[in-house]
Amino acid sequence: MNVIIFGASGRTGRLIVEQALEKGHMVTAFVRDPTAFSNGASQSSAHPKLRVATGDALDAAAVADAIAGSQAVVSAIGPRPNEKSAVCSTSVQNIIAGMKRQGVARLLCITSSSDFRGFLFEQIMKPIFLRRAYEDKERQEAQVFKSGLDWTIVRPGILRDGPRTGHYRLAVGTMPKAGWRVARADLAEFVVHELKRSDYVHQAITIAH
Repeated sequence: MNVIIFGASGRTGRLIVEQALEKGHMVTAFVRDPTAFSNGASQSSAHPKLRVATGDALDAAAVADAIAGSQAVVSAIGPRPNEKSAVCSTSVQNIIAGMKRQGVARLLCITSSSDFRGFLFEQIMKPIFLRRAYEDKERQEAQVFKSGLDWTIVRPGILRDGPRTGHYRLAVGTMPKAGWRVARADLAEFVVHELKRSDYVHQAITIAH
């Protein structure tokens, strides 16, 4: 199928691009800087089924134009370092509008889990250092919930680099028991697997090892 991936130049987005190409999908990688994407990507950057679209996800017109011809959309956009704008909620607003304009229904949106326990996270990290990011993610999810699209929200645990294991657990609305982290490659595997399925439409899934 034809799929467009927003946030394709990020560490998770690159893996989604690579694995989607492995499965034979036609992939559009939406990036702000195509040079940085090609320099940081593997051999998939020259893949015959890959198209790189340049633009800013905060530009509604550019987003809508890039979505044209797609059958599914993946948002792997995360907050940028020292980012003060609401990049996650604003970008997904543009993506939803663009999908409706282009007649595309299937959306997989990666957000993040906040279902961690412990004094350090609950009393210090989240309210002091991560408050702005989590508030933006909450607004992002709220827009997806009411979008009317065939959406699936994917909430990973703490992301780590490393090889794909194929071993991960899923839970609806909460963190899998005793799970708190997941490999980006396994997250990418789940997202690509769900592109053509409807098992978790209109559900928020948490993924962790």
